[in-house]
Amino acid sequence: MYNGIVTPMLTPFNRAGEIDYDATRLLIQDLKGYGVSGLFPMGSTGLFPMFSLEERKKFLQFVSENRNNLTVYAGVGSSSTQESIELSKFTEDVGIEVRVLMPTYYIKPDEEWMYKHFSEVISASSNDLFIYNIPQLAGSWVPENVIKKLKSEFSQVKGIKDSSGDMRFFSRIVTLVSKDFSVFQGQDDLLLTSMALGANGGVCGLSNISGSIVDLYKAFQSGDLKKSREIQLNKVNPLMYAVNAPTFPSGYYYAFYKKHNINGGYRSPMVQPSKEHSRVIDEATSQQI
Repeated sequence: MYNGIVTPMLTPFNRAGEIDYDATRLLIQDLKGYGVSGLFPMGSTGLFPMFSLEERKKFLQFVSENRNNLTVYAGVGSSSTQESIELSKFTEDVGIEVRVLMPTYYIKPDEEWMYKHFSEVISASSNDLFIYNIPQLAGSWVPENVIKKLKSEFSQVKGIKDSSGDMRFFSRIVTLVSKDFSVFQGQDDLLLTSMALGANGGVCGLSNISGSIVDLYKAFQSGDLKKSREIQLNKVNPLMYAVNAPTFPSGYYYAFYKKHNINGGYRSPMVQPSKEHSRVIDEATSQQI
């Protein structure tokens, strides 16, 4: 079973918009210090659609080689089944434990299309796979019956990351938790509620810039509900709302660069947060990072 806090890693850039591997190494050091249990490169926060296939492979290999004993959950999502298959095979070749896959996007898939995409990608390699439900970005939900079918038919399917924010949906899929299947919350401000329902942890973007989300997880696991609630309401939620004030995920990049005094960049068409949004982030982070 997988559990804990997994970081959907941002992909640091230099001023030219190229991947900054020195900053990435620094980010991994931060995450190890915070106490996260896993690294999730090339997800939504990592801007995976903005990279070529070769850039994605190079970054995934770098993270795997510099993981600092953390589990790697590699994003292999694409609107091309063939590309996701190639990435899946690559992750296995470089020793990555877990793949993360969302439905194809742009052309909205029906259930048959979605199942075919998942099943072919899952079968491409033997390492574990997490289903990724993020309808607000992928454009479609992974239905419960598809989740259950994939879980029952493929031994590699070990969990789901749900970022829908729909707690009614989450409360249904969390019943699937078992020793062989984990359910993670993908929205930081819903972590405490989700763990109270039985979630195994969260894939939480704030862990790119702050250890507070790990502190929340640990407090809950130790049985300190009062401390968990205080961290959720007074630290996690205000910081999450601040970094999401500008267009996602630029606020996370700004906060990370500011924390380390890095003259970082934003790959086009990303833009740096406005002065007003930067001020909001600065205020929220001043007491935490």
